[in-house]
Amino acid sequence: MTGMAHLFEHFMFTGSKNIPDYDAQLQSVGAINNAYTTQDITHYYITLPAVNIEHALWLESDRMLELAFQQEKLDIQKHVVIEEFKENFLNRPYGDLWLLYNQFYFQKHPYQWLPIGKEISHIEKVSMEDMKNFFYRFYRPNNAVLTISGNVHFEEIVPLVEKWFGPIPAGPTLERQYPQEDHPTQHRMYEVERNVPADMLFKGWSTCGRLDKDFYAYDMLSDLFGSGQSSYLYKKFVMEDAVFTDISAYITGTLDPGIFIVGGRPAEGISIEEADKRLSDYLYQLPKNCINTHDLQKVKNRVESIILQNDIKIEDRSSSLAVAECFSCAEDFNDETNRYFTVSEEQINTLYNNMFRQEQETTMYYQAANS
Repeated sequence: MTGMAHLFEHFMFTGSKNIPDYDAQLQSVGAINNAYTTQDITHYYITLPAVNIEHALWLESDRMLELAFQQEKLDIQKHVVIEEFKENFLNRPYGDLWLLYNQFYFQKHPYQWLPIGKEISHIEKVSMEDMKNFFYRFYRPNNAVLTISGNVHFEEIVPLVEKWFGPIPAGPTLERQYPQEDHPTQHRMYEVERNVPADMLFKGWSTCGRLDKDFYAYDMLSDLFGSGQSSYLYKKFVMEDAVFTDISAYITGTLDPGIFIVGGRPAEGISIEEADKRLSDYLYQLPKNCINTHDLQKVKNRVESIILQNDIKIEDRSSSLAVAECFSCAEDFNDETNRYFTVSEEQINTLYNNMFRQEQETTMYYQAANS
């Protein structure tokens, strides 16, 4: 039953009980819309003239109340999602890399599959009864966050929201109770061959969840090591030693604890085993206090710039508020910049020394066939 959230994201645009053509109604008032599904949430958004806000509320409330649930439309959307799965993950070079790594890394948590699902057969087997059960369990007002941003006023909006969403019955109380991963205590190795032009090396270590106080330090640690051409790994292994043609580091940033990833493509003439050894020697032999004030401040300045840029567009601000409220509450994210700026060198160095241990590493060799 994996991939239901992503399939439902598609199905939500096929028409509701009283509105058979969702997109036509939006286009009639000059609106644009889209949606996406992550490993934690599904996010729908509409951008339209402020004077037409009630039109959007009418549309959204009707499809939250009840969908049309037509078998023909479900069959079409299942086919669309299956083709998306094939195009993005099976037929594209390196497309299944992240599918395989997640499945290998996570032994218990549902993060082991991506939102589109674990395999095509899961999508094929979904019935209309499955769709209805999923809808009436998750797509209820008490499990949703509605964010409205723009040239509107609180005292006018609240009555409209109550008018359109108030009559919709609540669903069951949902608790987020997913099995948590055990912290790796021994090095894990996974090798796979694919018809790709070059090898890829992936290394991963456990990190905290999105709401943990150490999240901001982990995020900046990944920037220091692998974000951009001035990062430690890029300067060392691409510009100086030419061991990799490209290398980066990042965190998954999921609500529950995720992964600190280092991934790169070994340079021509460098075997994946040699690249792995050179990278491991570097990561595990750096001095304990390897992060300095200048480098950390540079990353903080970059983070501040990104946060400010993301706050310019009203759509981005609205999206950030919605996600924040889904994860905990929007107020918790009001001082994101300050939380990054209060991260100290000592905190970064402590995380680095606690995380980068070979017995906690999960490695994947994604190798070109006959390489």
